[in-house]
Amino acid sequence: MVWSVPLKETKRKLFDAYQLGMKIGAFSASMYPLCFCSRIALLEGENLTLLSQSVTLDLKMMAKYNRHCAKLVVLDMLMIDELRGIDSKPFYIFKDSIGNDDKDIMNNAQMNHDYYLLGYSYQRRFISAFWAGDYDSAEIYCRSMLSLPSAKAPTLQSIYTTFYRGLIGFLRHRECQSEEQYGIGLDSIVKIEFWWQFSPTNFESKLFLLKAENEASLLNVDKARSLYEASIKSASDNGRIHEKGLAYEFMGNFLSSVPSGAREC
Repeated sequence: MVWSVPLKETKRKLFDAYQLGMKIGAFSASMYPLCFCSRIALLEGENLTLLSQSVTLDLKMMAKYNRHCAKLVVLDMLMIDELRGIDSKPFYIFKDSIGNDDKDIMNNAQMNHDYYLLGYSYQRRFISAFWAGDYDSAEIYCRSMLSLPSAKAPTLQSIYTTFYRGLIGFLRHRECQSEEQYGIGLDSIVKIEFWWQFSPTNFESKLFLLKAENEASLLNVDKARSLYEASIKSASDNGRIHEKGLAYEFMGNFLSSVPSGAREC
């Protein structure tokens, strides 16, 4: 669905499925669409304070009806906490039956061969490292995630893994002329451009930013600037404030590295 339907509409449909499940008594099954609602809200850049409040309420219900979903959403809550710079101690819902950090969830997932949960854990670490600017750690977590059997299945997480890893690839190429990293960036453009055909709303700002980074890697200043600005406009038009900020950040980093004479061409 996320490849053809705007994510905000996808979230609404998932919430409808959650409400229907609760209405007919499918309490455990209805936790999965609610879980994915939280993940979409986080990745789409919704207000973190409001999201934290709603996720806290959701966690209590998930701990009662579906502990697997609760583990997934605790990982999202850890990411929300890191972005907000707080510790809401989300593990309290497990009452010491799992542990107090994501290592315990990962160990549990490894022991039970739950590769989806394990991959979800690595992706949380990957995204957190990316947003913190720790690209070395982000790449390590991404490689660990991609080594799992579950990595071949297309998921919502695939979009952001592809997008962020492509940005890192182009940045790494400019830093150390790594052809391998440049290839990762180009591969990300190919994938995002293919998905863009089915849902421009979901992928347009991402595609423009990746293409901007490609032109920046080739030192095509004017083309890069134009694509950065297109990404900013698309993100703004579609309510993706975090992607708008990301485009500004990458544009500023590139233009500040270019001699002033070249910037004025």
